[in-house]
Amino acid sequence: MYPPEISGLPIFPFLDDIAARLESSASRFLILTAETAAGKSTAVPFALLDHFPGKIVLLEPRRLAVSAVASRVASLLGEQPGETAGYRLRFETKISGRTRFEVLTEAILINMLQADPSLEGVSVVVIDEFHERSVHADLALTFLKEAMLLRDDLFVLVMSATINVEKLSLFLEPTLPAPVLSVPGRRFPVKIEYAGARSAAAAVMDELSGTAENTKSGAGTPSDGAVLVFLPGIADIRRCARELAAAGAERFAEILILHSSVPFDEQRAVLDPGTGGPGKRRVILSSAIAETSLTVPDVTVVVDSGLSRISRFDPRSGMGRLLTEPESAFSAEQRAGRAGRLRAGRCVRLWNEHEVRVTETPPEILRTDLMPVVLECAQWGVTDAASLSWLDTPPSGAWNAARDLLQTMECLDESFRITSKGRAALKLGVHPRIACTALSGGREAIAAAVSYAGLDERAVAEKRRLALDLERRLKTCGYPVPAAPAYGIEAALLAGFPDRLCASLGGGTYRFPSGRVASLSDDECRQHAVFPAWIVAPDADAGERTGRIYAWHPLPADFAEAWLANRVRVEYEVEFEERGKGSVRKVRKTEYVRYGKLELSSRRVETEPADAAAAVCGAVRKNGLETLPWNDAARSFLLRVRFLEARAPDRPAADGERGAFSDEALLASLERWLVPFLPPDGTVTAELLYDALYWYCGGAAVDKAVPVLLTLANGKKRKLRYERIAGTVTPVLEAVVQELFGCFETPLVSGEPVLLRLLSPARRPLQVTRDLAGFWENTWPDVCKEMKGRYPKHNWDYRRFE
Repeated sequence: MYPPEISGLPIFPFLDDIAARLESSASRFLILTAETAAGKSTAVPFALLDHFPGKIVLLEPRRLAVSAVASRVASLLGEQPGETAGYRLRFETKISGRTRFEVLTEAILINMLQADPSLEGVSVVVIDEFHERSVHADLALTFLKEAMLLRDDLFVLVMSATINVEKLSLFLEPTLPAPVLSVPGRRFPVKIEYAGARSAAAAVMDELSGTAENTKSGAGTPSDGAVLVFLPGIADIRRCARELAAAGAERFAEILILHSSVPFDEQRAVLDPGTGGPGKRRVILSSAIAETSLTVPDVTVVVDSGLSRISRFDPRSGMGRLLTEPESAFSAEQRAGRAGRLRAGRCVRLWNEHEVRVTETPPEILRTDLMPVVLECAQWGVTDAASLSWLDTPPSGAWNAARDLLQTMECLDESFRITSKGRAALKLGVHPRIACTALSGGREAIAAAVSYAGLDERAVAEKRRLALDLERRLKTCGYPVPAAPAYGIEAALLAGFPDRLCASLGGGTYRFPSGRVASLSDDECRQHAVFPAWIVAPDADAGERTGRIYAWHPLPADFAEAWLANRVRVEYEVEFEERGKGSVRKVRKTEYVRYGKLELSSRRVETEPADAAAAVCGAVRKNGLETLPWNDAARSFLLRVRFLEARAPDRPAADGERGAFSDEALLASLERWLVPFLPPDGTVTAELLYDALYWYCGGAAVDKAVPVLLTLANGKKRKLRYERIAGTVTPVLEAVVQELFGCFETPLVSGEPVLLRLLSPARRPLQVTRDLAGFWENTWPDVCKEMKGRYPKHNWDYRRFE
């Protein structure tokens, strides 16, 4: 039975069909797309509870949506959350033995799967708002595909706004594409207005002007619903709130903030439709959190800044960059829809109408830090992303960077399998960096972890709850946690941020182990006359060229040196000291002590017998074959080798493969052909180079098949040259035309016509040809007439030769 309130929702006529289609799906998947205000999150659970015997688990991308949906369903049942309908959050759980419908975040479902990969007792998992493509939603779906192999009675319903259903359907089951069902929504007309590059505060004040007039006239009623303002991040939200306060907005409006970092109770207050008093409108300053997964009551006006904060991860630096970017066209449409859920509304866009927008933002898994994903996969028993089925496969660079860092943090072993510390980090339920910081020991470590957990500075209660929760979980995580970190907060931070130890370059600029450079803010630089030699910078971004350090702690020099002592690597580099062009005489060997790309020390050391060969190979590979002392003989020989390779593909090559004598192949095989000829001091001469090539390339066979001296049909011997012409090695004969008298066909080398450059007696060019017979017949008569006039005493009968 459905509650009466559900019968008015657009999705109501489809509820039984949704449940039936899911039950009958051969793949046990169903994709449900629904327009705005269809009521899917509220109504679909009732249909599933009626048709499936076990628990129904609904995933929401945001904590606030979790409690909101569960509370709404419970109220429709006439119950309190925790009875038939309940929810699970990190700090708050409303679940009982009676609960059959549970709402939770995707991350909590992943924890459930890790504990019980078959999800016994659960009949249906519903992934709501899948179009947001959070990294946890993608991972949950990947794990669910494997869990469904263990049971034939587990079903998955993917609910979304507009999405590429064909791609998703084929991913869920390539041989039996998942069925797709689309249902209408209820969206009232929304008038779109473009205000150009105005501030959000100015646009809000324009909206509040009607409220101000009502207040002055004594009407005492707010005009036309709440105003929902979309801004990119918490700093922009705070700035807008200050600007509104300075403009006197609080006389006419209640200013509320909706952002994941603010205290949870403040977030919940936004979903309360009450106002701040007579004559006041609600103005909600929000990030993208209110874009789709939450229904903010009584919104009739949306002010859209057109901007979003997007996380972009750079695997080369190991740092993320939180960028403010123009929102996608999809997001703009979703934001505008917030104004038309209850009645006709308006959306004021703070950009020009003809600005180009990307269609949609790439999924989070393609652009974010993958440390949590890699660690979860390691717990699942997977060390390689290719071993799992993904809707969008994580980038290999970001995956490998995360895997290497987790290994440095001792969460993965040398084979990238999860360690006891890695399992403990997962049990703490926070990002691996924060978990490893807390695992370093003591309340000081917990305080350091909490300070970088991404909570707003005003969220004091949230921080206190997180600290208490971490302290409780540390006692049961199964890992020997020290009583306190040896060097206090600095050591605790390095446990979670080992890649953020920085060396001073002077003037407030520091180099990271990745090689990336970042600077303190201008204000901090002005405050310091002397900068610490070492710091740890947990909060920093990569920047375009020079990044920015937002939070840092100085490291005592003795502690930094002691910490680095067990983590540095010693590397040796051998190189030449040049002694004249084309030949190198002395080898120099240097020992470097490095942490990542931070060079801690270097010194000259004695060379060993093998160092000269290593130096030669290293220098040649670094600078190319041209650094070797080539002479005409060596160049000509290599061209002949390559000519023969092209003309005789069946001829065995040095390594049994075609292309064995290309530049790339020769560079790769230096140890095979060059090193055996090197003297102890590594001296390379032109003669040595020629001898090495002649031996490696089978010089005797080359001489026989590709001669340097050609015997012509008239018995004369002439020297051939081999040249690369239009990308092809070609035999070339340059001769005075009379030297070809008595030759009536073009000479051949390995079946290839020789290119003839024919010269006058004064060695001036007459003709270039590969067709000697055609030259004699068609061109020679005219050339001969001219030659006779210039050189009357010469023999000009090409049929007669001496």
